[in-house]
Amino acid sequence: MINVAVIIITYRRPLGLIRVLEGLDKQQCSDQSRCFRVSAIVVDNDKEHSAAASVEQFRLNSPMSVRYIMEEQQGIPIARNAGIAAVPDDAEFFCFIDDDEWPGETWIDELLKTQRATGADCVLGAVIPVYPESAPRWLVSSHVFDSWQFPDNAQLTEAASNNVLISHEFIRRTKLRFEERMRMTGGSDFLFFRQAVGLGMRIVWSAGAPVYEEVPMSRLKLRWIIQRQYRLGNTFSVSERLTGTRVGLAKLVVKGFIRIGFGVVMLPALLFSPYYGMRAIVHILRGAGTIAGAFGHAHQEYSLTGLALDRSERPSK
Repeated sequence: MINVAVIIITYRRPLGLIRVLEGLDKQQCSDQSRCFRVSAIVVDNDKEHSAAASVEQFRLNSPMSVRYIMEEQQGIPIARNAGIAAVPDDAEFFCFIDDDEWPGETWIDELLKTQRATGADCVLGAVIPVYPESAPRWLVSSHVFDSWQFPDNAQLTEAASNNVLISHEFIRRTKLRFEERMRMTGGSDFLFFRQAVGLGMRIVWSAGAPVYEEVPMSRLKLRWIIQRQYRLGNTFSVSERLTGTRVGLAKLVVKGFIRIGFGVVMLPALLFSPYYGMRAIVHILRGAGTIAGAFGHAHQEYSLTGLALDRSERPSK
């Protein structure tokens, strides 16, 4: 039986953690001849050990194996690396899912189906936003929170860590880890998968393995969106400064100016289309973040005072 370990990095989201653990406990196998066993690794990145009570509450009602790890050194890549180090030796694959997400009952089954069909080292799935009833309609219509979408089994050159299955053998062989110098900037998953592809990782898309993400009202504000889109652009240049070349940085600066120009041209769309208007704003903000990062500005979105704002790092589409 295949053993799949699921890593959950958590910071002060007790209800979200319980929800994702309950979702893992309900995973179903469609083919009994190729069934799997699920275990969870909870990495608590809060020095107050705030997730311990949620884990103990869950253990009282479920036989699923849950390993609780306390990582007091705050930073998303540090916590992710602690999770990887805790993956059992007999686990053929491990997954990442965020503590504000939850899976459907066939999530792991679909990820494994795609992996068997393609032989990929990594399988990525969509993240479907779930909005509160009071969410502004224009913002929902802008689709700014929507995730990537690709044809089933499409081969990709990048991935994110909020809905992904990874070959444990590939990680053991390459010894790849998340870049801890990006502990407060975000984007360490973008760099991780870019490096993984450079080491030969094959990434494919699974159309049948989405997870669902709660979008709280705190994110449904222009200030949050502006900060997030700027940071996403900034991430590309921060990664290049850490591991790339001057030529690569120069290319990013050019791309940044092109994105800003394209966004400015599109900006009048705000008058008649939430979708295209928001696309214009996204282009401008990501272009600005990319240029600023190339010249040395690393936006500290996950500073010690702001770690609880959000754990999701995926670029929206």
